[in-house]
Amino acid sequence: MKRFLAIFSMLAVMASAMASVPQIVAHRGYHRAPGSAENSIRALVKADSIGAEWCEFDVWISADGELYVNHNADVNGVVLETSNSATLDTCHLRNGEVVPRLNDFLDVAKNLNIGLVLEVKPHQDNKREDVAVPQIIKMVAEKGLTDRTMYITFSRHAFDILVKESGRPVQYLNGVSPQVLEEIGGAGADYHINIYRKNPGWIEELHRRGLPVNIWTVDSEADIQWCIDHGADYITTNEPELAQRLVARSFAPRKLKVMSYNLRFGERASMDRLAEEIKAQDPDFVALQEVDVNFPRVAAGENAGLHYVNELAQRTGMFGYYGRTLNLRDGYYGIAILSKHPAVSVESFELPNPKAVEPRVLLKGKFELNGHKPFVFASTHFDYTDPATAALQAEYIVPILTADGIPAIVGGDFNTSPKDDAIIYLSEQGAVLSGTNPTFPADAPRTKLDHLFGFPKAVFTLDETAEGPASAEAASDHLPIISTVTVDFTK
Repeated sequence: MKRFLAIFSMLAVMASAMASVPQIVAHRGYHRAPGSAENSIRALVKADSIGAEWCEFDVWISADGELYVNHNADVNGVVLETSNSATLDTCHLRNGEVVPRLNDFLDVAKNLNIGLVLEVKPHQDNKREDVAVPQIIKMVAEKGLTDRTMYITFSRHAFDILVKESGRPVQYLNGVSPQVLEEIGGAGADYHINIYRKNPGWIEELHRRGLPVNIWTVDSEADIQWCIDHGADYITTNEPELAQRLVARSFAPRKLKVMSYNLRFGERASMDRLAEEIKAQDPDFVALQEVDVNFPRVAAGENAGLHYVNELAQRTGMFGYYGRTLNLRDGYYGIAILSKHPAVSVESFELPNPKAVEPRVLLKGKFELNGHKPFVFASTHFDYTDPATAALQAEYIVPILTADGIPAIVGGDFNTSPKDDAIIYLSEQGAVLSGTNPTFPADAPRTKLDHLFGFPKAVFTLDETAEGPASAEAASDHLPIISTVTVDFTK
């Protein structure tokens, strides 16, 4: 019952927030289970028994005004809409059950936990829908199932009646645009997967409008995974157990190793040594600061003129991404990200700089973990001249990091201590994912300037954190920080 209450608490606020984990809708019940059949009572019970959140089923009205559950317009050649109940009650499904009356179907459903997705079938005569829809709404209410039921239909006529009279979410099955759907009062889109594929911006637009996304009917592993990866709120499938396994795999807590390292322009160590320090930690992501590209910095010795990002990416076997902050003679200076995981997109955001000192940026990458789960990792380097400017920069980056609504980690040299406003603000807004030990200067650390933060706070657990060893022979003037974190994608 707790699971049931959680489902319908979410349903009540679906217009303002999308579910983070897609819910499984057993299409026509779990009819592929042994002894089952489409739209049978057995299919309803089996869908509930495996923990599917919803059972989808179809409703017709007979010629003499009785409501029946069946997908096709006929049962073994007997047309429901034009036949009387005396005839329909002799018709059997493939598993031997008689074609269920809606009354009997709901009597079983009220003793289960599963939610109901009731499809009103398009009738040849709209007047039959005028009769059927009010009867359906009344019967659902009499069974005490109103709060557990949402409606879907292909019929615009039935849709309008349901929107007006049901008081429940009504999802439309015809592939109208998100704008049109909202204008006609739809509570969500329930479209075939090909509609979403042909209109790749619709899922994002529906979510912007507060409308949940239901996708039907997906049975292959590839199609179900596509729905998960593209942010479906409901997945309608004939293979609910497969869908459950894929959702569980995709949203399983994931351990990540993350690192932040200020390189001191490569003045203290070769690319080989810096790469070996990074490789030794085997991180998923690294935030780098003070990174030169093609700049013949005299103090950098053998590193002068090198493309640090490419050099380190090649040596570590990671992907490399760069964020320029300054144009220098024949080259650039800035920050970077190394990642084991491919980026979907990378953006650079210029940070507030009210005193017009050295420019600073946030380099934000959106990545795919194992080709499935979206994740944000970012690198930054705050102003060092003025704590108030650093505080402005902290306030500026949080909305950028959280804009995608997916877990995000930022690492960097924040040039402020834990007692300064910038770090206090980031610690309040996000999860602190690094320790308290000082990181600068590397030979005798006195101040903690380097940090890792996760957003939103509830998603992250810090499992382990450490700093590189202090030494007069350190590879930089900052110690690297390395943390192992657990990411819970269900929160």
